[in-house]
Amino acid sequence: MRTRRLLGGTMTIALALGAMGAPPISAQGEAPALGAQTDDLGTYLVDGKGMTLYFFTRDVFSGTTMCAGPCAEAWPPMTIAEGQAVATGEGVDGVIGAITRADGTMQVTYDGRPLYTWASDIAPGDTTGQGVGGAWFVALADGSMPVNPPAITLATATSDLGTFLTGKDGRTLYVFTRDTTPGGSVCEGDCAMDWPPLVVAAGNWPAAGEGVTGVVGVAARTDGAWQVTYDGRPLYYWKDDKAAGDTTGQGVGGVWYVADVNGTIPAS
Repeated sequence: MRTRRLLGGTMTIALALGAMGAPPISAQGEAPALGAQTDDLGTYLVDGKGMTLYFFTRDVFSGTTMCAGPCAEAWPPMTIAEGQAVATGEGVDGVIGAITRADGTMQVTYDGRPLYTWASDIAPGDTTGQGVGGAWFVALADGSMPVNPPAITLATATSDLGTFLTGKDGRTLYVFTRDTTPGGSVCEGDCAMDWPPLVVAAGNWPAAGEGVTGVVGVAARTDGAWQVTYDGRPLYYWKDDKAAGDTTGQGVGGVWYVADVNGTIPAS
């Protein structure tokens, strides 16, 4: 077996769930090992005990993990002590590294992706974690994994107001003229109760459907939620719209308008 020193890591994003870590896979004095196994799922990584290792598709930022708290109890991270090396077997040709988790432990990465086991795998060769939640997959030795499906795909509708964006169930999306900083929302508290922000779960992404020609992105709100943006403008629903096609929020307070597909809004 070859032995590889770990590449240095960076601090992780701290989730609202906290960073309660599960017991490390490797004991402090015992360096972990990576091997490869091949079956109908392809060639994927296993640890020194032959237990299957997994990638999490929501780990989308280099050097970070999105799995903490209860998630890390179900999916124990593969950890290593500082300065330890990882022994690698035949077929393990990716870049071995490590990141520092919020609890201070160092998690092993493969081609930049954090590695985990699955608490429900009982014996070597078990792969019961494959496909769980549409986000967990065996850690393929070539470093690849499925792409997260979009959490929401923006669409369009057309009326006498023009062509504007719609979200879930065809509901109209709005922009707030007082959001003057790209990606920044000033609609909080009671405002956000009346104008629910369009959000996606951490690590997920929105997509642009047919006719949606602007730049679709996400921006962090002050409460940590990820709000969908269009050409940098945060997007919202309106509480009084009850069905697809409703646009009762148009012009409310002289500051709320349907999210025009061309990205323009009236001046405040």
